[in-house]
Amino acid sequence: MNCVSRFHIVMALSLAGVTAQAQATRSDPVDGQGWYGAGLELNLPKKWGAEISYQSRFYNDLKTYYGSYLSLSLEKGLSKSVYLLGAYRLSKLTKGTYNRFTGGVVFKRKLGDIKTDVRMIYQNQVQDFDDPAKEDDRDNFVRIRLRGRKKLSDRFDAIASAEPIYQIAKGVQIDNYRFQAGLRYSFTKQASLDVFYINRPDYAKSYKRQYHILGVAFNYELKVD
Repeated sequence: MNCVSRFHIVMALSLAGVTAQAQATRSDPVDGQGWYGAGLELNLPKKWGAEISYQSRFYNDLKTYYGSYLSLSLEKGLSKSVYLLGAYRLSKLTKGTYNRFTGGVVFKRKLGDIKTDVRMIYQNQVQDFDDPAKEDDRDNFVRIRLRGRKKLSDRFDAIASAEPIYQIAKGVQIDNYRFQAGLRYSFTKQASLDVFYINRPDYAKSYKRQYHILGVAFNYELKVD
């Protein structure tokens, strides 16, 4: 058994401790998911930054593959604390293909020994169905994320965030929340690994859903002069 298989089993057992049921349904609106990803972050001259990342997701208590996500984002610093953000994400899911476009602003500030940022973005998402008889499904969202990061040691950082997500459809209404907490382990100044948990209450349907998500993401940061 290789390391990936062992890790997948550990993740599944961990989620089983949170929720012992299957995919969210009307009678049991709770599900456990696993998100696995990797990203490359580029620090570019003149306060520019770029990031490309990949993520695969599993649902139904990690028993069913949901899809893969490829993202590209650009960031431009206007000052030490204000940054403009633009991003595109291609999602190849079992139920179709999504194209997502995002634009917004990020405010960064250090409060004592805690690095904080507030991200405010507008998001347009288009679903391209595999069935040509179906029309494309378009959704618009506003997301506001508050995040904090505190160094625990030379190797470990604690990261936590809260993000309400609002859907714009005949007004503005809450779609779901994302409450995230995790640890970052730094192998070197460039390479790190995030292990995180997300609690995601979802109010998009006629009944509430609850998602428990465990994930890992490998990150590599590269400075380009």
